Amino acid sequence: MNPRLIAIAGPLEGAFFALPEGETSIGRDRGNLLVIDDSSVAARHCVIECREGEAGIRGGRGVFVNGLPTRQRALVHGDEVRVGDCLFLFLTYETETPPGLRLEPELERLAAENQRLKAEVGLCYEMVGESPAMRALFRTISRVAPSDSTVLIRGESGTGKELIARAIHRNSPRSARPFVAINSASIAETLVESELFGHERGAFTGAVSQKQGKLEAADGGTVFLDEVAELAPALQAKLLRVLQQREFERVGGTRPVRVDIRVLAATNKDLARSVEEGAFRADLYYRLNVVSVLAPPLRERKQDIPLLARHFTAQFARRSHRRVIGIAPESESLLLRYRWPGNVRELENAIERAVVLGTAPLVLPEDLPETVLESAAPAEGGSPCFRTAVNEAKRRIILRALEQGGGSYTVAARLLGLHPNNLHRLVRNLGLRSRSRTGGRACYSWGEEMPDASGLGA
Repeated sequence: MNPRLIAIAGPLEGAFFALPEGETSIGRDRGNLLVIDDSSVAARHCVIECREGEAGIRGGRGVFVNGLPTRQRALVHGDEVRVGDCLFLFLTYETETPPGLRLEPELERLAAENQRLKAEVGLCYEMVGESPAMRALFRTISRVAPSDSTVLIRGESGTGKELIARAIHRNSPRSARPFVAINSASIAETLVESELFGHERGAFTGAVSQKQGKLEAADGGTVFLDEVAELAPALQAKLLRVLQQREFERVGGTRPVRVDIRVLAATNKDLARSVEEGAFRADLYYRLNVVSVLAPPLRERKQDIPLLARHFTAQFARRSHRRVIGIAPESESLLLRYRWPGNVRELENAIERAVVLGTAPLVLPEDLPETVLESAAPAEGGSPCFRTAVNEAKRRIILRALEQGGGSYTVAARLLGLHPNNLHRLVRNLGLRSRSRTGGRACYSWGEEMPDASGLGA
């Protein structure tokens, strides 16, 4: 076994490193055996261990093997290892490799695939995740990106469908050309046609000059049609022509305009069902659904929640100029137990709120939104905790306020210093919906003695 690393991309490209028996630490600090003077590399980034004919790598975030993020795994001859911006080839065959020469078949193969590998590795910098679902998504995108096929991205709201579309574009041959995103649901129906196809001067009242549409502006690049299920039937027919012939006419025009575009579409609806119900054209659906990519919901990739939470914490700490070094274990436990109906977008908003409103160097449970605190079920078999006691106190206070307000949410909210909408949400989350009324006064089965609500808003 002759373990060694050859840098094939990045700041150390062309360099050769023989790996001794035992551990080889890699990082920016001068105390490492392999020093990489690169700001994208941590002080002690990772360790490669070679013992008795076997090798493995272990490290934190920012270590990729064959384009996939990893914390620990075995290495075999021909693996590509990325550390920061440096891409290495790991070799073990018993042959000498003079520095600067690339004569081995693996190097020739890598040279041919270098662009693909860079694209595959690059995807991971924009999308955080190490779960099987995300690894499968990374592999799919790496295969889809180099082609020119139309892609339909499916998934719930907040799962990052536009992020997937941008990753496909960024790693495609069209990456240097425009990426034009169009949200079909956010443009007024009367303006969608003009926004997509443009218009000629005098086409309608207010059209004082010719206008280039978004499809024309994307010539040579990629068009991303978000919420494509919301397109009106007439526009669906015109979009079908664009997909078939790559041409259209501006509003009020008679001359065809040809465009060279790749179309990516996204929806949070079941388009197949929409076709069955007659709300979406079948021929357009089949044109869009050439390659289908599913954005997994966050509840199906729970092991990514801590990674995402730490990523967002660091991001918003920088933006808000706060020193937040991480997430408290209790907070992480709550994040893992919540179902996140709003997916990654909801988690991002929750962490931003926690960073902005928190005062400690860690994200604490009390910094998290009440929906996370109140909806996350207690650990199975666990004893009542601080949060449970707090919820019980909230129930007593709210019920007392409602009694003092004669069952009026408006009066009770004023006594509590809350907005009525917030009070309704608390009542729902705390399970206080069930009640009866007697003589116009609310009567609740929860009959413990409750504290006076007067002055709670002070």
